[in-house]
Amino acid sequence: MTEARLKTEVLVQAGFRYCQQALLAAVLRRRGDEDAGALLVKVSRLDGTAAVFARMPTLEGGHAWRRTTGDGWIAEADAEERLAREIEFDPDVWIVEVEDPEGRNPFADLTD
Repeated sequence: MTEARLKTEVLVQAGFRYCQQALLAAVLRRRGDEDAGALLVKVSRLDGTAAVFARMPTLEGGHAWRRTTGDGWIAEADAEERLAREIEFDPDVWIVEVEDPEGRNPFADLTD
C-alpha cells in the first residue's frame, strides 16, 4: 500500500501561510503541475545574493530540502539562470521566491 502524497499546490499554499506568519514576503513565480510538480524556492537576501532550494525525496520515503546552488550565496542573476535551466528541464516545476535578509528557507519547516 502506498502512502498518500501531499499535493504540491497544497504545500505551496501552506508555505505562503507560514511566510505570512513569519512576516516574510513571498511570491509565486511559476505555477507547475498541481499534483506532483517539483518545487523550487529561491531565497533572496535583498543584498544582491540568493540561493535556490529544491524539495527532494529521501530514501526513507519523506522529503528534504537541498540547496541546488552550492553552499554559498550566489548573485541574483546566477540564481535566475539556474531557475531558467530548471524550467527547460521540467516545465511542470513550481517556483516560489521568498525575501529574507537572514537567508532562511521557510518552506524547509514544512517538510514531511
